[in-house]
Amino acid sequence: MFSKENLKIYLIWPISVLLATFFRLYGVLNPEGLLINNYLVLLLVFGPALVVTMILVFNKIL
Repeated sequence: MFSKENLKIYLIWPISVLLATFFRLYGVLNPEGLLINNYLVLLLVFGPALVVTMILVFNKIL
């Protein structure tokens, strides 16, 4: 039903959850230490999609 090659993609979910949890805890513990600017918002919105795209492209090339 599932091919073993595509199971590597499911490693992205735990990494994403851990990163989100880390940023949430950091924001709660240091509320004034987290500066939000436009570049940070762009990085958080488009960064994960770019990482996933790079992983998929490199897997196809290699």
